[in-house]
Amino acid sequence: MSESPYLSVVIPAYNESHRIETTLSAVQHYLEGRAYSYEVIVVDDGSRDDTVARVQALATHWPALRVVRLPSNQGKGAAVRTGCLEATGERVLFMDADHSTRIEQIEDFLPHLEGHFEVVTGVRAFQEGESRARRIVGLGFLMLAHLIVFQKAVVDSQCGFKCFTREAVQAIFPRTHVNGGTIDVEILYYAHRLGLPIYFQPVEWCNAPGSTINPWRCLVQDPIDMIRIRLRDVFDRD
Repeated sequence: MSESPYLSVVIPAYNESHRIETTLSAVQHYLEGRAYSYEVIVVDDGSRDDTVARVQALATHWPALRVVRLPSNQGKGAAVRTGCLEATGERVLFMDADHSTRIEQIEDFLPHLEGHFEVVTGVRAFQEGESRARRIVGLGFLMLAHLIVFQKAVVDSQCGFKCFTREAVQAIFPRTHVNGGTIDVEILYYAHRLGLPIYFQPVEWCNAPGSTINPWRCLVQDPIDMIRIRLRDVFDRD
């Protein structure tokens, strides 16, 4: 039996055929230069384009890459949860398919996981290309998460660049229920509830072309998901 890799990189993807190869090429180029072993798991969230075919083509000459397919489009949360629980690495990172936070920044995360911390989450301290509307929505989302869910301060919940020890993955993700983007809130909620030390690491973030805000989700689904997270806390259902 082969040894487990040191690092697992999980990339949720939905209709990402226009950029998934570029992202994976950058990830491969970087990781091939590291001294540690790794695996890359792309979780296809029921894409309607040829995302899967493109990833499979790359995997034929990149043994560390594999694709996991969800039967239908369920949301970022379902893809992240599936990928992290599929991961076999000692450290598990999930990142966005648009590569808005560069894979190179993982080197600022890993040292914290060798010491006291179990979770390291990115904080978008340096942002490029972010619209005024996106900033307003992001701030409103974070305020709402503090009002409804968080009982401890969180600097940035929605940065799609988070890394965990294997033990933290096994403690957090089986408890999660959210299938949409509010999974990031649920992850940090459970980390707090379980007493897992969290480090907030500043990252550079660049808004990728084609990334959009879904008004329906922001106004309706996200608050509902937050209320459900809070109700599970009240009724102690995890």
